[in-house]
Amino acid sequence: MRLPRGHQPELNAALYLAGELGRRTRRWFERHLLECEDCWREVTLGRLGRRLAEELREIAPAKLRDDVRAAVSAAPGPS
Repeated sequence: MRLPRGHQPELNAALYLAGELGRRTRRWFERHLLECEDCWREVTLGRLGRRLAEELREIAPAKLRDDVRAAVSAAPGPS
């Protein structure tokens, strides 16, 4: 995937962190990060957010997991 036109630090960082960029585009963006404070900040914040989310994640109780799985299984599929 290529980066969208225009300078969109939030979107660019999200695509980069999600691994959605092709090899050449990723390399270009990594060079860009060395010069662009806005994109660097977004990538840094994105990484911090992911790390905090992982640290604060709690495993749902077994009963809740079973209830959610049952509800998903019972829901009609896409038509």
